Amino acid sequence: MDLVALFSSMTAVIAPVFLVAALGFCWTRANLPYDSAFITTFAVNVSTPCLVFSSLTHTPLSGDQLGIMAAASIACIVLPGLVAYPFLRLARIPWRVYLPALSFPNAGNLGLPICLFAYGQEGLSLGVMFFAAMAIGQFTFGPAIAAGKFSFRQLVRTPVLYSVAVSLLILLTQVKVPLWISNTTSLLGNCAVPLMLFSLGVALARLRFGGTARAILMSAFRLILGIAAGYGVSWAMGLEGAMRGVTILQSAMPVAVFNYLWALRYDNSPEEVAAMVLGSTVLAFLVLPILLLNVM
Repeated sequence: MDLVALFSSMTAVIAPVFLVAALGFCWTRANLPYDSAFITTFAVNVSTPCLVFSSLTHTPLSGDQLGIMAAASIACIVLPGLVAYPFLRLARIPWRVYLPALSFPNAGNLGLPICLFAYGQEGLSLGVMFFAAMAIGQFTFGPAIAAGKFSFRQLVRTPVLYSVAVSLLILLTQVKVPLWISNTTSLLGNCAVPLMLFSLGVALARLRFGGTARAILMSAFRLILGIAAGYGVSWAMGLEGAMRGVTILQSAMPVAVFNYLWALRYDNSPEEVAAMVLGSTVLAFLVLPILLLNVM
């Protein structure tokens, strides 16, 4: 593969992340109105469930492939968390701030385009299932860690869980989704990514630089954990081809933007989490071209 073409394609994928975040940054610096509570609530309860539903109902994967990718996704979340937790406790670093960020990768708005670029439609379909399984954990254990307690009420009130369940039921029964539902969920789902990235830019504008150095080190730690987990899981499960590549790439993604949204909702050092999102994304931009050459 031509390295120049690879770099150009990677730039086309990652550059919008920085541009939309920069818009949020400038918006806040200009003292324009921004309702964080509304944006977070809309993203959690409307746009992201629609994104998951729209993606899954258009995924031509078999039942076996769905199960394998779900298992790989869970393993790639659990393994980094198991390594990070004792490290954070021993280092006396606030684990409720950093553990979700170290465990949950940006498998959606960054991971999915990269999977599509690397493996075409097959890669996109596999990446969507990885993202869907991860989203369940992120919308249950993510807020539980940030809030300091697990809430069953929060679990049953999480729309993305029902979105995944309905999507899988539709796939298994092969029911045709009415066009008006498909178009509506696609339209609302497309709102998720820009809203999250805009919120990230707002957080960066409010960043307290005292935690920046530690956040950068944790950003590098996130990528190391993710890459190691991706290779380890794909080897242990005997994955090959696109399934192996997608598992490694998705696991190696930087910190997910939703980690910042949870930190913002529960006032759990959102500025430090925002710095991790930005720092890990910058590092990913440098690492991913080499990783793609290795897995393809």
